[in-house]
Amino acid sequence: MNDMDTGNQLVFVSRPIAAWITAGILVISASYLFFQGVMSVIFGILLAVGILILLFFPVTTISADRFTRTLKRTSRAVLRQKTVEIPFNEIKDFEVETRQSYSSKRGHSTTYRLTAVKTSGERVPLEDLFSNSYDDKARKARELSRFLDLPGWEDKSTNLFQEAVQAQVEATAIPALEKEGTTSGVNWKISVHTVGGKPVTHWISEDYTCPGNFLLIAQKPANSQSFGGGGLLGNLMTLVYQQILGMYGFLPSDTPGIATASPVPTGDSQFDSNFATLTNDQHFGHSLLNVWTIKPFTGWAAKYPMKTVTTNNQVGQLAVLYSPRGVQAAVLGSLPATEFDELIAIGVEAVRAQGGGNTA
Repeated sequence: MNDMDTGNQLVFVSRPIAAWITAGILVISASYLFFQGVMSVIFGILLAVGILILLFFPVTTISADRFTRTLKRTSRAVLRQKTVEIPFNEIKDFEVETRQSYSSKRGHSTTYRLTAVKTSGERVPLEDLFSNSYDDKARKARELSRFLDLPGWEDKSTNLFQEAVQAQVEATAIPALEKEGTTSGVNWKISVHTVGGKPVTHWISEDYTCPGNFLLIAQKPANSQSFGGGGLLGNLMTLVYQQILGMYGFLPSDTPGIATASPVPTGDSQFDSNFATLTNDQHFGHSLLNVWTIKPFTGWAAKYPMKTVTTNNQVGQLAVLYSPRGVQAAVLGSLPATEFDELIAIGVEAVRAQGGGNTA
């Protein structure tokens, strides 16, 4: 597979390498039988199947061109060629189409292919074959959506785990527990969904936004490994958090540049011992982590310390995210008996620490 993005043209080229290798093995096997003087039915079958694969398995090229405002999909094999063109203004979205199958040997299996969704509702396959490479197809769907600047492209999943989490958050939302209000001049909304049968409470205020930047503050067991830090474990933690942020109700667009993000040491031993931080801009991260931001977090950690071994009555992990969408706070797991009050309080303090909300 070759990808190319020149700024005005985005191109994906997919070659059926596995099929070609299979065809090569069949042809070589047939040739071996031929030179051994074995002219049997097996020889004919191997040769015929190998040649058919080489003749009919195509190279697929998907190209989006800003000059012509056209998406073109070309499927080219030795004996056939097919081209489909779709104007940009007829494209609504790009999706990963799913197909379920069952066999007695392999059991249930799921395969995928990339599809364009037109404004008319028609779905146009951009690949001839279904395969099990979901993550690659999801990445292409996101890149094509970005290139065409389709609404919501930033929050498209790029892997199967992320897709599953986003789907579960949406499917398990509890409308009856959604609330909104104003506390100390800060406007907010709060909602509850479940992940793995456990509640996740998500609070958000749009009174303070961070366009292009983010700062994540995530609770951890005291003195445990933080994000980054140059070590294998720290880097692994960063990678893991990139995948699980959706569990809190955070969206991919809430953490721009997370792939190159790094931790922000504050110099406050109590805070750094109990919380991990991650930001895409060190200057931005340091500017937010002032004494008024840190104080409510250290208070939370003293009241609700996070332990390595969790119990049913233990308050869940706290995560606060300064993001382009606003300031968000979430608890993954149980909440205190006071229900939403504790989470609302720390969210409001996070906003007010940056001068957000109506202080009049």
